[in-house]
Amino acid sequence: MLRDMAETGNTTVPPWWESEIQREFGGLDGFLAELSRQWWTAYAAHLDALIELGSDDPTQAWADVAEQMPHLRAVLDSYTDASALAEAERRHCDVLRWTTRRESRHAA
Repeated sequence: MLRDMAETGNTTVPPWWESEIQREFGGLDGFLAELSRQWWTAYAAHLDALIELGSDDPTQAWADVAEQMPHLRAVLDSYTDASALAEAERRHCDVLRWTTRRESRHAA
């Protein structure tokens, strides 16, 4: 779907993908949650690699992953106000703050 959207220049889901998204993800919220999961997984892995190399610059990690996955980022940015993304964004920002402060984290 993302490949098709990138080829057509769409950053929001075109009507011809709605039934497939409903079938595969249970609707737009499920699709956005999956895209968010992919983004944050890639971002966290890249940030971890930067930390291992002695840099903990989350801005650089963001820019690098956005360059590697430009259309996925563009789609997420198009749906920035979607409630499906709000909780994931909050969780990942909390993890980012913890990671870059290098504080010990207590098990939940």
